[in-house]
This record gives sequence, C-alpha cells and structure tokens, in this order.
Amino acid sequence: MGNSEEFDMVSGDTGVVPDGANAVLNPTPGGYARLASLIIKKSRNNNEYKKYSELSSMLMLDYYKRLGSIDDAEQTVYMLVENAKDINELANHYKALQLEEKNGNGDTAGEHARARIINTLFNDYKKRFGPKNAEAYSVLVLQGWTSKIETTNELAILMDNILTIREKIGNSWDYEVHVVPLLMEKAFSAETLIDYANAMTNFVIGLTRKLKDNYLAIMTAVKVLEISDSPKTIKHYIREMVRDLNKRLDALNGEFAMMNSNPMLSIVNYVRKKELEQKIKALEQQVDELMEGIDPKEFMLENTKR
Repeated sequence: MGNSEEFDMVSGDTGVVPDGANAVLNPTPGGYARLASLIIKKSRNNNEYKKYSELSSMLMLDYYKRLGSIDDAEQTVYMLVENAKDINELANHYKALQLEEKNGNGDTAGEHARARIINTLFNDYKKRFGPKNAEAYSVLVLQGWTSKIETTNELAILMDNILTIREKIGNSWDYEVHVVPLLMEKAFSAETLIDYANAMTNFVIGLTRKLKDNYLAIMTAVKVLEISDSPKTIKHYIREMVRDLNKRLDALNGEFAMMNSNPMLSIVNYVRKKELEQKIKALEQQVDELMEGIDPKEFMLENTKR
C-alpha cells in the first residue's frame, strides 16, 4: 500500500478512502461535530457532502502527521473547509500537500511523523506498564511490526486501534504480535485496513468481555481473521454478539419494567433494581463498543437478508 490516492475532480472518487474514514484518528467529539456541521452547511447534495467528508478525513490525517496534534489538525481542516469556495479548491489543496511530499519536502516530515507515532506507542506503553516492560516491548514487539509498515497513514491507523485496545482491555502485546501482522497481510488498501482494524478492535474487545481472558479472546479473533476474506466476515460475528447482548438486555429491561409497574415490588426489590441498572448499563456499553466505527446500516441490511 502507498500514498498514491488522487481525488478525481469530476467524479470525486478517491480510490481508497471509505465513507467512514473520518473516524481514522478518532477526533474529539466536540471538534469533529463542529467540522461535520460546517460540512453539512456547505454541501448542496449528498454527493457533495460525501466529497467534503472524504477530503476532510484525508486532510485531517495529513495535518495530524505534520502537526502531531489531533486538535490542531481539526482546527486547520475546519479553516480550510470554511474558506474553500468549492470542493475543487479543497481537492487542490490536498493534491498540493501530496505533491510537496513527493518532491521531497514531505520525506523529512513523514519520517518525523513516523517517529512521533512510534514514540507515542512506546511512551504510552511505558506509562501504562512500566519502564522495564516497555523496553522489552520495544525490542520484541514494536520494532518488529513497525519496520514492516510502508506508509505513515497505515502506522497512524494501527496506532489508533492499538491505543483503543490498551484503553479497553489492557496490554496490547499479544494483539500486536498476533493480530497486526495478519491485518497487514489481509489489507490491500488503506480503506480495507481501516475497515479490518476497526472491526478487529471491536471484535477483540467484545470477546474479551465475553470470555474474561485477553489472550484467549485475541487468539480466537486471530482464527476468525485467518479464515476471513473481507471485513464483512468479522462484522458478521460482531453482529451475532450484538444480537446476544440485545437479547440479554431485553430480558433485564423486562424484569426492570415489571418491578417498576408495582410500587410494592419496587420497594421490596430495591437492591435487585440497582443491580439490574448496573447490568443494563454494562451491557449497553458493550453494545456501543462493538458498534464503534461500524455503520448500523450494514447490520440492518444483513438482518433483512436473514
């Protein structure tokens, strides 16, 4: 994979950037909401909205590499979109950035961006798991898979997913050793890598919650990834997990509603009600995690096919 994507001024096709690529860097909700609102206002139709969204996503990633800050990248892209006369002007700006990179100015910037991403992963690991463990991680894990990544874009995509894994389930060591190499093998474009990485992150988190064992969850996910011919395979298993969670939620909500319907029952079962509230909240959070970055329409389409 490489940075060869070009924006067609007539059709708006970018070749590799998906509709949901604005989640690549997982920007802050407030900042992205402001940008999304601006894009909606500037768009005269759905096609133009899609083009603005795709270009904004690519520019966000490009400026994140250059500035090293998601907030700064958001502000920069917001100003570009706000001042752009039309979609072509925004496309020309993106093409100018790519040309600068190809001419050599971007080589040094790209190397700096690459180093920042690797340092971010290392420093985050050091902060979470200690200096001694971080040194072993750097030598045995980090240097291994990052040396095989061709572009900074790919590195940024994987960084985002790895940090999410650490935040949600803990140590990412096994994920990086077993899952990341397979992701690179399966993904033939940046679009596919984004789709695979998001789906696998959600799947591993969901399995960890279900199996209560990080390593077992990761190795189970690896087996599924090995047999998958597209991210849809992973999403199929995610959908099944969501269905099971929703069944449990329906049962708990039904019990909770029954208690509320009877004042005496509600008082007598006060402790049980609190327990139900906690369980319902935990299950709803699991559903949200499984659906993170996945278009609900995909699941709806699958349901209609069943």
